[in-house]
Amino acid sequence: MAVKFSQMADVYQKLECITSGNQIRALLSDFFKTVPLAEIDIVSYLTLGQIASKYEDINLGMAEKMVLKAVANATEQPANRVNKLFRKLGDAGIVAEQLVGKRQRELSAREVFDTLHSIARTAGAGSQERKISYLSRLFTAASPLEARYLARIVIGQLRLGAGEKAILDSLALAYTGSKTAKTMLEHAYNVCPDIGIIAKTLVNKGLKGVSKINVQVFRPVQMMLAQRVDKISEIHRKMPGLMSAEEKYDGERIQAHAKGNTIILYSRRLDNITSQFPDVVAALRASIKAKDYIIEGEVVAVDKKGNLLPFQTLMARRRKYDVEAYARKVPVHLYVFDALLVNGRNYLRTAYPERRRTLERITKEGMIVKLARRKLCEKIDDVETFFNQVIQRGCEGIIAKSCAPGAYYTPGTRGWLWIKWKREYQKELADTFDLVVVGAFAGKGRRSGTYGALLCAAYNPETDTFETFCKLGTGFNDKELAQLPRKFPAIKQQPKNVSVSRLLKPDYWVAPATVIEVLGAEITKSPLHTAAGGLALRFPRFVRYRPDKRPEQATTTKEVIKMAVRVYTELR
Repeated sequence: MAVKFSQMADVYQKLECITSGNQIRALLSDFFKTVPLAEIDIVSYLTLGQIASKYEDINLGMAEKMVLKAVANATEQPANRVNKLFRKLGDAGIVAEQLVGKRQRELSAREVFDTLHSIARTAGAGSQERKISYLSRLFTAASPLEARYLARIVIGQLRLGAGEKAILDSLALAYTGSKTAKTMLEHAYNVCPDIGIIAKTLVNKGLKGVSKINVQVFRPVQMMLAQRVDKISEIHRKMPGLMSAEEKYDGERIQAHAKGNTIILYSRRLDNITSQFPDVVAALRASIKAKDYIIEGEVVAVDKKGNLLPFQTLMARRRKYDVEAYARKVPVHLYVFDALLVNGRNYLRTAYPERRRTLERITKEGMIVKLARRKLCEKIDDVETFFNQVIQRGCEGIIAKSCAPGAYYTPGTRGWLWIKWKREYQKELADTFDLVVVGAFAGKGRRSGTYGALLCAAYNPETDTFETFCKLGTGFNDKELAQLPRKFPAIKQQPKNVSVSRLLKPDYWVAPATVIEVLGAEITKSPLHTAAGGLALRFPRFVRYRPDKRPEQATTTKEVIKMAVRVYTELR
């Protein structure tokens, strides 16, 4: 029997009322047990507020304005009344719920899913009106509660507090009876970041099938991450023996997938960014000699002499129009540093030295594609010497990579096989953090009419929540300050996955979607913030936006604790 969308709406309503992660997982696992095997992928996607994996680049292309117009058409209400209600409530889902009448007919989850895909495929002249028409028909059939969640799915604001990890845990509970399988599911998801494929494989082939999920061209792998240390001398203690000190560039990390003449570039967020770098695509065709491959590198802006330029310069390449002109205006180098698949062979379980040799074998360096510069080191003095050299060249720092036999590529994992050391780490009591904006405070005096400060949070992957860590008001120039309200539009409700203390509530809530890099002086105990049980960043200063990172790739609370060991010891 097909899953009804009304069943899903009932579950979503219950999830909205639950704050306990264990209760969320128990409710979802019980629901998943009732889902027909043929529809578990559909249900998993929709519960994440998606209709496909992120890397598939399938976008509905409907903002709040279009959703409200669809509500107006379906309910035969004047558009000005619908818009007035939205200004009052601030939630298109609640607006739809209040205006939609009784259910006209039963909607299935598959019909909703298929219709949303039809909306995503609609393009060309008159596409906006056709998209609105598709959605209007769903609103006409839906119940008020169904309309609430339908609207939120379309605009990407489902806000159930059930993220990818919660879905994976719930699938493990539903189909294996134990959370112990979640580690295997998480590993599979890091190799294949598609919740639908993971769910369908689990229900049809069990854990044995999940264990066989492998790297595949045109399906990006969650990128391996590096740990950090407090002192450069600690690198050798964490990574004894031979290591490779590799330049760390101030650019955008790219995972290049190729088969035949087709090349797709994926960002750290798993977005398809191929169209932004036509020059890189052409250069890869000339430089990489393999029938198929998945390699990683960092694309960096350079001047006419090939000198490295900062990340902010590269951001000019993030555009839909005038791409060719900006490719000439902002030239780049792609420094490749790892090979994950070459000529059909999976290299994930191959030690780093062989992966690097393979990369060198298939790469013919040219004007754009170059091998990442590195130095093999056995002594920490050699690492420090190389670090000082790369800083002079305009790099961010180094990545120390283990050359041990078990130095495998571990997707989505931050382990001690890679350790980063950046120039900021040399500053006394200073460090940089990638934080997520979750709220804002009204500006006063010179800053009236804009935000005076942002509320920023670290990510807790265990609870899938964003825990507040600092109130950020410095480092912005006048232009950046004026743009803050537009860059971070306020929402009416506190996001469910944001943890904030009773003593520090922002004037405006912001959907946790944007990562920014912040420089801080020290970490202290604070009753105002919730990160790692009450840690806060003192004297934070805005450095730059990180559009290449998803919120879940922000600095974690575990990293915060490691950076404040003395404080954490006192707290315990």
